[in-house]
Amino acid sequence: MHEDFTGLYLSSLWLSVAMLAGGFARTRNRSAWTWFVLTLLFGPLAVLLLVTWPARSPGRTHPARTDASARTPDTGGSEE
Repeated sequence: MHEDFTGLYLSSLWLSVAMLAGGFARTRNRSAWTWFVLTLLFGPLAVLLLVTWPARSPGRTHPARTDASARTPDTGGSEE
């Protein structure tokens, strides 16, 4: 008996590309979850946009965050 696994292979490939796009988005200072979902929905078009759009500047913060933690960078060290 021969079963067709084409749909499974394509789904696995689509999910893998979406995960890679999310990881790549983080290197360009963009939201990994947003680009993961966009790639799941729109596939290669979302990846093309992610690759061609310029990276965001690293100093940009989320506009809704106005607390002190948004203005102070986290150095990861102790506060001594």
